[in-house]
Amino acid sequence: MRLSRACSVVIFLLYASCASSQSDFQRRLEALAPSDPKGYFLLAEDVADQARGVEETQLARKLYVLAFVLAQKNQTKDDAESQFPIAASACLGLADLEPTEARKRWLHALAGRLDERYAARRWDSESQSDTPNEAALLLAEAIGLALSGDGSLARERFDDPRVKALIEETRDIIDRPGNEASTSAIQREAEIWPCPECGNARGVPDRSEGGQVRRLCSTCRGNPGPVISRDALVAYLAYQSVLLRGTQKSWSAELVVGHGRTLLDPEPSEVAPSMGVDPTKVFYRDGQWLDNRELMELQENGE
Repeated sequence: MRLSRACSVVIFLLYASCASSQSDFQRRLEALAPSDPKGYFLLAEDVADQARGVEETQLARKLYVLAFVLAQKNQTKDDAESQFPIAASACLGLADLEPTEARKRWLHALAGRLDERYAARRWDSESQSDTPNEAALLLAEAIGLALSGDGSLARERFDDPRVKALIEETRDIIDRPGNEASTSAIQREAEIWPCPECGNARGVPDRSEGGQVRRLCSTCRGNPGPVISRDALVAYLAYQSVLLRGTQKSWSAELVVGHGRTLLDPEPSEVAPSMGVDPTKVFYRDGQWLDNRELMELQENGE
């Protein structure tokens, strides 16, 4: 199928525009300097606005993190008192790039910690109830029942359409690589229990005694339910806490759920590691991020 002349012109202009943007970004990246955190922030905003894929989003995230770190190092009185606090604004920019609500709230909380203007509730904000809805209650109950070995009751709750929808909505909170706890794992446990030998009665008739005496169940050893690690148990408990406490969730619970281990409250030092960004590599040359030493070696080799 042939393209019309008008379509060809439009495609050429779009390609030229994209190429021009890429060239402009390349020039601006190489012009960045650690003494100017605002430059990193403004470029991050522009890249985020035009991001169409994973690579562009990752670049915007890295630029926001570097702006955040450099602003913390180079903070002046003028910046702290200005209407454009770079570090706090970078947190909000990072929050816009986050796909999960838990991470968004973490970054918003950090922005509020750095600048109290971001911590204040807006007078026209929509009020949120701290009372958990029925689906959240049912899901929390299902997790508890599965952990205690009451699989049949847990399955009834897991099969509720509202619970299924809530699992899909919240699975990113707990389903993380390396985390023993997950929404699929707890549902598998619900399929296994109650105990196939004693039905969770913990004891069974001892046939060697004619069935008149009961002995401890050899399958569950008198303690029905899955055997899981402490970290997995903590993660499930934290997930239940997130479900049951509405909008007023503890940060420790949210971060336990996200990473399967206890983390600190929002701290500036956690931003770069949590985003997987090396804050020492602040110079962009020839398609690579370099630290001070690498830049000096590049310049010496170039000479």
